[in-house]
Amino acid sequence: MLPERGVHPLLVLRKTRENRYTLAALLGCLEGEGLNRDFHILIASSLEELTEKVAVGKAIVGFSFMTPHLLQVKEELEKLRKALSKDAIFVAGGSHATGDPEGTLGLGFDFVFAGESERTFPAFLRRFLSGKLPDTKIFRGDKNSSIFASCPPHSLAEHFFSPVEITRGCLYHCAFCQTPRIFGHSPRHRSAAGVAMHLRRTIPYGYRQSAFISPNAFSYGSKGRQGPNTEAIEALLAACSEAGVTGVHFGCFPSEVRPDWVNPEVLQLVKKYCRNKTIVLGAQSGSDSLLAELNRGHSAEQALSASRWIRQAGFMPHVDFVFGFPGETMQDRECSLHLMKKMIEEHGAKIHAHTYLPLPGTPLFQKDPSRLDDETKNALESWERKNKLDGWWKEQEIMAWKIVEWRDQGVIQAESSREFRIDF
Repeated sequence: MLPERGVHPLLVLRKTRENRYTLAALLGCLEGEGLNRDFHILIASSLEELTEKVAVGKAIVGFSFMTPHLLQVKEELEKLRKALSKDAIFVAGGSHATGDPEGTLGLGFDFVFAGESERTFPAFLRRFLSGKLPDTKIFRGDKNSSIFASCPPHSLAEHFFSPVEITRGCLYHCAFCQTPRIFGHSPRHRSAAGVAMHLRRTIPYGYRQSAFISPNAFSYGSKGRQGPNTEAIEALLAACSEAGVTGVHFGCFPSEVRPDWVNPEVLQLVKKYCRNKTIVLGAQSGSDSLLAELNRGHSAEQALSASRWIRQAGFMPHVDFVFGFPGETMQDRECSLHLMKKMIEEHGAKIHAHTYLPLPGTPLFQKDPSRLDDETKNALESWERKNKLDGWWKEQEIMAWKIVEWRDQGVIQAESSREFRIDF
């Protein structure tokens, strides 16, 4: 399939609730590269809409998805293969494609973009426009690239906005997390001036509030594990305020903060500049032995202290806990339940409960989850009824074993850690 001279080829992006932030960044990247002038870009919110928009002719159809949505994507792809022209090209990216590029290709995609795609996807589109599609099918981006900091975080042309990603890369090596495997261990930050400039440009479109995307919001401006860079954080929050943003939210969804990065000083900055009433805290477990096995890099006591400081600063701690890790014991769960109880009763915390999901590309992927026992489930349900706990832990428990089934069936082929590159 090659583009016809004088005709803008069609680029259709499948939008879901879960990938809307990714699409904003992708559209911003394409706009920054000028490729939105070379393609007719359409955003489809459903399979039916996508089929209607690509009824005939040439098109590139893009999916970005996470592992829990694998079956839905597989089914949609099979339907689209039958419904659309044979000229359609199907491409995939996102966290699942990064963790399992070969398995994603095996789902029926023509090309897979693993890792950061601000370089590889525009380069691919330019090759497409030139009529010279590459032979390589899997492309992996550079984990250490700082290009994301110069790319627009959203699209003015498409009126497609989202929270601004301010940091990529994570200093830590949590065994269950894909983030450092996607973005590496060297944090990269957008400048405060750059963030403010992009936010200022959104105000005429009615977008006057901002949250941020970061693996650890309080690490903004830091390079090592020395703790919050309060000067950098204040510069960021002040710049956003000066840009005319009326509702800045920091340290809450879609970000969280690590317990060992919380202190009274940084919380006072959030209180001074921001509107959020909650701080999302990633405790994950109340068991020090399990935290050590997971390479979390903090203790249960640090999580408890962070929860207390958050409450004393006037925020509600919204605390993440995960159950069902491989090898998790009843003693580990009792430690978590005990810590949760203290946070709820002493600090007014609300718990955000998760069930562990094995994700491709992580050290724990080949190990089965541990099944939740009735005592733990009853405790979680009791707090749910009291509105002290939320989260999709029940749905995730079912999903965890579906992922194990897909892994064992070879639908997910995550053994490979090879680098796939192409010289554009």
